Amino acid sequence: MIEAQDLEGAHQQKRLGGKQRKFLIGGLIIAATIGYLIYAAARGSTAYYVTISELTGQSPSTRSVRVAGNVVGESIVWEPRDQRLQFEITDEGGLLPVSYHGSRPDMFRDGAEVVVQGKLTPEGIFEARTMLLKCPSKYEEAQ
Repeated sequence: MIEAQDLEGAHQQKRLGGKQRKFLIGGLIIAATIGYLIYAAARGSTAYYVTISELTGQSPSTRSVRVAGNVVGESIVWEPRDQRLQFEITDEGGLLPVSYHGSRPDMFRDGAEVVVQGKLTPEGIFEARTMLLKCPSKYEEAQ
């Protein structure tokens, strides 16, 4: 009779071990999936930050980069029908023609500080997917 109880206990432990193994495998699959999603999201949202001279010194690439500069006022061409904004930005390193498709920001003007993210085309034009304007501080001390 003792042997029957021992066999039943061993059988029950075997079933619990199988359930624990299933939970462990399921947990590993969920953890791997979450890890991959985090990796894919981080990889898709990263962009290198370069200067205009660094960018123009490189060959065109499919890699997305960010470039900062000041808008050159005489270069601004706004086509409201196509929502196409073309302009040039400058920093100490040079001049970069930019093409942006989207609505024109209210603060966009001559001398505005802008950060554009996109890719450099073989023609040397920076195709911006996103554009951020740095707001002038309203809280600077009056001189």
